[in-house]
Amino acid sequence: MNLDTRTYSQLIAGEVLAVETLLEGRPQYFDPDNIDEADDEDTIRYRWALNELELPNDYDPADTLADYLNNVALEVTWLSTNSSRDDYKKTRAEILRTCGGPRCEIIRDSTDGQQIEINTYDAGQGVDSIRVWAPILAEQLDELAAEMGPQ
Repeated sequence: MNLDTRTYSQLIAGEVLAVETLLEGRPQYFDPDNIDEADDEDTIRYRWALNELELPNDYDPADTLADYLNNVALEVTWLSTNSSRDDYKKTRAEILRTCGGPRCEIIRDSTDGQQIEINTYDAGQGVDSIRVWAPILAEQLDELAAEMGPQ
């Protein structure tokens, strides 16, 4: 694993955290027209997320997941299976973020609690993995995988 692979994993982890922040919704005191005012912690985090994803201040956070999957992901694979031992549906979303340089995948597996895994592969097939706590994104990806994945 080289430093470039690690750095790239961290950049994509930042994207995932930004998506999670926007999925939390617009903060109560957020004013998209006033970028000079002193902001509370939630508004500062929200402004960071907009900046991280290169989105305008008046962006509608309700579009976050659809926009991310449609505009940034190269490919999304949805998997879904019913457990034979119980009524629990196991799901998995595999999002190909980049290829042709470091290959980066964002993986959501319903057995991973509320975590999202980022795997970045270098040319020598070394891998750098980072896990990010993102409960809202995890839940939404699980729901989409259950709906769209092969049964």
